[in-house]
Amino acid sequence: MSKSHIKYSSLIHFESFNDTFSPSRIFAQIIILQSFYYITAVAMFCFLASLSGYPFTFDWIFSWEPITFQNALGLTLTILWIIDSFVCIIFMTIIVGRSKLAWDFALTIHAINFCVCWIYSGKLPSSMLWWGLQIVSSVILVSLGTWTSRWRELRDTFFDGLTDTELGNNDNNEGETIAMKDMSRQNNINEEEHNK
Repeated sequence: MSKSHIKYSSLIHFESFNDTFSPSRIFAQIIILQSFYYITAVAMFCFLASLSGYPFTFDWIFSWEPITFQNALGLTLTILWIIDSFVCIIFMTIIVGRSKLAWDFALTIHAINFCVCWIYSGKLPSSMLWWGLQIVSSVILVSLGTWTSRWRELRDTFFDGLTDTELGNNDNNEGETIAMKDMSRQNNINEEEHNK
């Protein structure tokens, strides 16, 4: 077996992809999450263009210059970017699913978006509104992304296998009703046994 084969085969470990903190898994999650971030924006902005009669342009997505309060389009794009952040929370919860990583992924999305906007427009973003939008969007993703991921983690941990006794749903009874116990009578029996 050649030395280069050993080197390259050691770089690709599919078993490590199952590890939450595996670099290959984190990189894949970043790519997928960033893609959904932009795909959602494209879908919303195309819908806006079809409704309003504006010609769609990728400047709306990859440039910081259209974000302004000076016209209706700039205000609408600002609102759509905030809505995109709320939609991205769903993707973050599903794709990442770890509350510890929500900060990292939320800030990574915006760091990559900053680099993309800088490269696409050819100049460093100088609009205070654009920076404010990035801060608001980051806060939304960090706070709600952490909360939804934590809720998902705790739901899986603490509530898995529990049944809804009011509805009689239970894996063991399969549709049978659950008999209610007379708790006061049960307490009296327990007290009598304890007093003996």
